[in-house]
Formats: sequence, C-alpha cells, structure tokens
Amino acid sequence: MSASKDPRPYIDTHFHLDLYSSPEQTARQIEDKKVYTISVTNTPSVFKHTEALTRELKYVRPALGLHPELAAERTSELDLMLDLLPRTRYVGEIGLDYASSSQENQRIQRQVFEKILDKCSAEGGKVLTIHSRKAAQDVVSMLRGFHGTPILHWYSGSKETLEQALSNGCYFSANPAMARTKKFEKLLSWIPKERLLTETDGPFVEVSGEPAEPKDTSLVVKQISRVWGVSARVGREKIFSNFKRLLQETQEKNHA
Repeated sequence: MSASKDPRPYIDTHFHLDLYSSPEQTARQIEDKKVYTISVTNTPSVFKHTEALTRELKYVRPALGLHPELAAERTSELDLMLDLLPRTRYVGEIGLDYASSSQENQRIQRQVFEKILDKCSAEGGKVLTIHSRKAAQDVVSMLRGFHGTPILHWYSGSKETLEQALSNGCYFSANPAMARTKKFEKLLSWIPKERLLTETDGPFVEVSGEPAEPKDTSLVVKQISRVWGVSARVGREKIFSNFKRLLQETQEKNHA
C-alpha cells in the first residue's frame, strides 16, 4: 500500500468490509473517498473472498485474521491461516479476549495467538491489528521480541501495560466510539502522538445510528486534534505521517 501519492488521506486500520451488506459497493465508496483501509477478517476461510474483492483497489488491503472469540471453535482453520500468511502484509483481527471466556478457552486463545505471532515474526514485515479486551497484559507480554509492527486496536488496558506496549513497538488505533467517551482524553495523554492511528471497527461501531465507514475516521481526527490543541488539518497530517512511518518501519524490519 503506497502512502506517498495522495496528500494526507484519512486512515482506517481496522474495518470489517466483509460484514457489510454490500461489500463491493462499500469498497467502491472507500475508493471514492480515498481512505487507506485495512480490511480485517475474523476467520481465514473468508480471507480469499476479501482478497479477491480488493485485488484491483488502491486504498483497501485485505488482512488475514482469526478473531480470539472464534479461536477455540475454529482451531481447525489455524493451519489454513498459517498457509495463507505469505499472501498478505496485513494480519488481523487476531489477539486475545478474556471478557466472557473460560480459562480453557483463554488457554486455547493464547496457543493460537502464539502460533500466529511465531509465523508472522519468522516471515517478518507484517502489520498486525490486535484485539486485547480484558487481556491487554497477556497480549503485550506475548509481543515482546516480536519481529513486525503491532497495532493495538481499541485499547482499554492500564497505563502501565500501555507503556510496556510502547517499549514493544506497538501503535494504537482509536475509533469513533472511543472518541465519544470521557476516558478518551486521558488515553490520548498516555499515547505519544507518533504512535497514534485511526480506525472505525465498522460495522461494530456506529455513527448516527448507521454502521461506521472509513470516511468516519474524520470524526476521530477531529476529536484527536481538539485534545492536541491543533487544527483538524494538522491532526490529519500527523495521523497520515504516523501510518506512513509505520509502513516504512515494517519494511525496514523485513530487511533487518
């Protein structure tokens, strides 16, 4: 995904294109709005469809994922995921979710996540968008020494764990739902400006009663800019610069 030709486009690092009623139409709208978008998937079996749908697109890239809430019931798809990994630079949605899972389920999640991380690290040059609900400490611990670039999607952990994540090379992505909370300003005070990105997590996040779309990252940029005390244009430039640097860093790690 080249980020050099378009001046300061918006960035959506976590969007579920395949879950929309008309993915083809939504993809065309993303192209029209010129929003660089990482289209995550929840299971490896749907990746090929997203890959085919986005093959000729400039602004949308397919990500290969196995959502932690599906990891236990879809362990049979883990081998498929590992086989498909060489076909994309982007990986997600992956990670851990301890919100309502049993200890056995959490053990399987960690096992699956570890195998995915090992394969990604061995290949190098991967951008990961990672789920960490109620499991941030374990996620960050497992990322220690990872050879690639992790983005913690919708982070809700502690400041201490966030600082550990920063030392492990993590970026953080914020969405419209996060930007509406009272905690958002505090979270932004924890995250260095150079490590912040935007996402929508549509359709799980809604804007004005409708599933969020990548263009709605403009709302997040507006709130971030307000907290930073800069214009929306400056905030947009900064987020774009962060994404461009992330891609450069990932490329450098791939050749290290």
